[in-house]
Amino acid sequence: MNGKRSRTARGTWLVTALVLASVTVGCQNTGGDGAGAKPEPDKSAGASKAPGKGEGKGGGKGKESAKPSPTTSTSKKPTQPGKDASAGALTCDQLRNAPLQTSSFRFPDAPDGTVAFTDGRWEGDGVVIELQPQCGIGDMTGDPAEDAVAAVKVTTGGTGKFYGLVTWRNDSGSPVPVAAASLGDRTPVESIDVSSPAPRQATVVYLTRGDSEPSAAVTIRRSAVYRVTEPTLTELHHSDTPYTP
Repeated sequence: MNGKRSRTARGTWLVTALVLASVTVGCQNTGGDGAGAKPEPDKSAGASKAPGKGEGKGGGKGKESAKPSPTTSTSKKPTQPGKDASAGALTCDQLRNAPLQTSSFRFPDAPDGTVAFTDGRWEGDGVVIELQPQCGIGDMTGDPAEDAVAAVKVTTGGTGKFYGLVTWRNDSGSPVPVAAASLGDRTPVESIDVSSPAPRQATVVYLTRGDSEPSAAVTIRRSAVYRVTEPTLTELHHSDTPYTP
């Protein structure tokens, strides 16, 4: 009877020891908090490379690379046919060897035929035509290239000295006469300004006189505004102030 009890006690102790051992192993596998341990990475598969910055989606916390900004193209302003804005503005010095009267354009008070300046002067049939120093540069014809307006004096065989205005269009860098106006006898020009606020207008200051006064006298300083209406330079308006020589 005592032997049976002894065997039963040893069996109970063995079962208890196995249970304790199982509990101990379980606690070690769960890290001791019962929440389940995180499985260790499988080193046999090789460690995957951590994504760096700019790898797009799936790259972890790294920032996505900035998208390249689109290239901005600047379109050139189209020029009118026959006009070349890249040629630059005309210069007053160019007019010294420019055509004045052609087969398609006539200058008032000039004789018939072709007239072109040579160093600012033309002479023929007893008539002398001279380019005057008063000159303005700017847009008069509405195209992208800047034009020129200048004064011209025509001296005949008598006492007459007739002054006029000419607009040369900028044709790909070359001056081409397109519009003119006659100012009359002995009416010298003082200044020409094409840079006025109003577009495609020239302000011309010259000396003149009243209608009833003799042509040898100048008593008025006139400031007149002109616009090109080919083949004419048309006066829009003017203002006068007294002038004493």
